[in-house]
Amino acid sequence: MGRVWNIEGTSLNGIRTRVEFSLSKTLIFILHNDGKHIPILIQPENACAFNHTILIKGAGRVKTVEHLFSALYGLNIFNIRIDLFGNEVPFFDGSSREFVRLLFDYPITNDFEQISLDKEILVQDKNSYLLYEPARGKLTIDMVLEHPFIGKQEFAIEINRENYIHEIAPARTFVFTDLSDPRLKELPPYGFGITAERVYSFEPLRFPDEAVRHKILDLLGELYLLRKKLVGRIRAYNTSHLLNLKFIREILRNWRG
Repeated sequence: MGRVWNIEGTSLNGIRTRVEFSLSKTLIFILHNDGKHIPILIQPENACAFNHTILIKGAGRVKTVEHLFSALYGLNIFNIRIDLFGNEVPFFDGSSREFVRLLFDYPITNDFEQISLDKEILVQDKNSYLLYEPARGKLTIDMVLEHPFIGKQEFAIEINRENYIHEIAPARTFVFTDLSDPRLKELPPYGFGITAERVYSFEPLRFPDEAVRHKILDLLGELYLLRKKLVGRIRAYNTSHLLNLKFIREILRNWRG
């Protein structure tokens, strides 16, 4: 039997869950729940936005996959077996850092397939948008997050393993909220809350612009549903899980031709 990477933690809903990773020649995801072993097909058609997270649905349902998938994308891991015990991925601190620490030495290959388009793809909803532009050899993301509570945050980065580990993976989830939010009275050990007055966090912010960096983290988690590396440039403004999913479906539709 080959090596197995194990990690256990608490889900967003307070349930203890465990994930095992092992070597594979393809991407395999197995859900172990209520005595059943259910293969989960990872593709954009099976994903939906659910309570500000991503849900993979089918014969079984897996919740909050985006931070795990983001880590796999950032680490260039596209051939791996994932066994999830429980129907939610551990949430940890609301970033991808724990998954990166665990899988840092997972063997990777550079023979994964890439997606590259020769035309622009625009997906938008009111003032929010994602724009794909053709480019050669790499993926760069220019993300803007604008809100009255924080003003305007912008972060541009070339997506490679080193940049992801240091600049994106530690960025935690967040919420714009107000003083009526009960979480502000007893801060959870994940993410941070932003009100008109201040930032509420269990620990100091990891970056001054941590919120916009987490937007990139989430987008990479959705891009992992393509099961391939995307090559090009993405310009994005005030994105959401729902808009990200629409974007990757358009990328896939145009790539398939």
